[in-house]
Amino acid sequence: MNVNAANVGMPTTVVLASTFDRDLAEQVGRVIGEEARAFDVDVILAPAFNLHRHPLNGRHPEYFSEDPLLSGVLAGHFARGLESTGVGACYKHVVANNAESSRKRNQSVIDERSLRELYLKTFEIAMDVHQPYTIMTAYNAVNGLHTATDPELIEGVFREEFGFTGLVMTDWNSYDTCDVVDMIAGGNNWLTPGGPDDTHTGRLEKAVTSGRLPEARLREGTTFLIRTIARLKAARARAK
Repeated sequence: MNVNAANVGMPTTVVLASTFDRDLAEQVGRVIGEEARAFDVDVILAPAFNLHRHPLNGRHPEYFSEDPLLSGVLAGHFARGLESTGVGACYKHVVANNAESSRKRNQSVIDERSLRELYLKTFEIAMDVHQPYTIMTAYNAVNGLHTATDPELIEGVFREEFGFTGLVMTDWNSYDTCDVVDMIAGGNNWLTPGGPDDTHTGRLEKAVTSGRLPEARLREGTTFLIRTIARLKAARARAK
């Protein structure tokens, strides 16, 4: 955890995946969740489980494996253990984040079969094991559209097909390359990390006034955010 304090060092998830041990994955998640509670952290931005598709992707130590079944099962159990402590998990990065360098400019061109049998399959499997409080979209584009602005991905696949009912957030500063209105219209509920002024919210307000962004979409995203905060508070109280 980035808490600027001494904390427990756990094996990387790629090492965890090499054990093929779902119970161990759940225990590791639980230990991280307990430590997060001690630091008064409400959500851990993990597990990350994009596939090992390119040898030069610098995030591989954080991702589980090249196999969607192994990655999805262990990530789901990791999240289950984490959330048993009252701390929220976050499935990321949705989807096909295959390069760390220049990932805000990276585009993955993938046919639908590969998406469904590999890249999306790992998230689908994890969702079947455990539904987290949050998911995070990626910086990259897939087939010409940034994932953070893609309603077919967020609303169609994750909401309708996978049945996800939690909060959808962007990766940090996704608005460097994506229009904030498009991200909210696409199904994101929280633009991270936000800021102290109206740089981003002002653009959303203008979009609603002009009719470009339906007010109902903005209200829906706010509802997901408030509901997730309430669920986390309740979970924290139950875990004490």
